[in-house]
Amino acid sequence: MKNSVVITAVLYGVAAGALAHAQAPAAGGAVPTRVAVINLQEAMARTKEGQKVAAEINNKFGPRKAEFDKRQQEIETLIDKATKGRATMSDDAQKQLAAEIQKKQTDAKRFGEDSQAEMDNDEAKATQDLQMKMGQILQQYAVQNNFAVVIDVGQQSPVLWYAAATNITDVMVALYDQQHPVAAAPAAAPKPAAPAPPAPVTKKQ
Repeated sequence: MKNSVVITAVLYGVAAGALAHAQAPAAGGAVPTRVAVINLQEAMARTKEGQKVAAEINNKFGPRKAEFDKRQQEIETLIDKATKGRATMSDDAQKQLAAEIQKKQTDAKRFGEDSQAEMDNDEAKATQDLQMKMGQILQQYAVQNNFAVVIDVGQQSPVLWYAAATNITDVMVALYDQQHPVAAAPAAAPKPAAPAPPAPVTKKQ
């Protein structure tokens, strides 16, 4: 999501599945012939509910990102201390410091991985919920407007070109907000970045 967390789950078959089960026209009725395109990920991200969810996830995991950065800084400070103290520290002191660095690296790595896994899980659940709702709205709109197919033209789409008039992304965002109104989204915290691996311990030769 722009200036926020991008919901990343890849459950884009919901809308397509809904359209595939749309009722066939009654005998003598018009055969659907129109084609439309939608950027499904963009549409979900732009809905008020999508923006609210993204802000909530950012606010939840922002403090964990700050905690991870703090731990990394502590590790870097200890590594710098170990490097500068090679000539003056005793072997026992160096071993003790190296052990402390190793433990902090292990703890920070586990903390970062656990936080990232939880954030990914929250994003996936939010995306699935948004997509189920969007799929229902998309199916209804497609049937009502005699569309034979609606194509997702997101980042992974093989579509090379389409007429702007066929893009219903804006329409879907408006319909979603109308059918699923939400309160104003909270202010978003900076997006938590994927934790970087801790720096290796420099051991005495």
